[in-house]
Amino acid sequence: MAYVDPYLMNIFRRRIRNPRCFARCCSVLRRCRNLRSPAGAYGLVDGLSNACGVPVTREQRDNAAHWLMGCGINPRNPYHRRMMWRRVRGI
Repeated sequence: MAYVDPYLMNIFRRRIRNPRCFARCCSVLRRCRNLRSPAGAYGLVDGLSNACGVPVTREQRDNAAHWLMGCGINPRNPYHRRMMWRRVRGI
């Protein structure tokens, strides 16, 4: 069962608050299209990791991608986009 790694999410949240990193993260989040496929989920995890400069281990990467695929988030749905931003912002 995949879960959200609280340590990793806190690091991402702190980095995303940095204005230089925020613009890069927004572009990565805007580019994601299909998070139900492995290519889309792994691409989002890798893109955010590179944009924030956060090293992610293979286990953390696999866990995050499986969690994203299990959530059923459709980035084209406005409601789902709001949910995704709330998760990133920690609300």
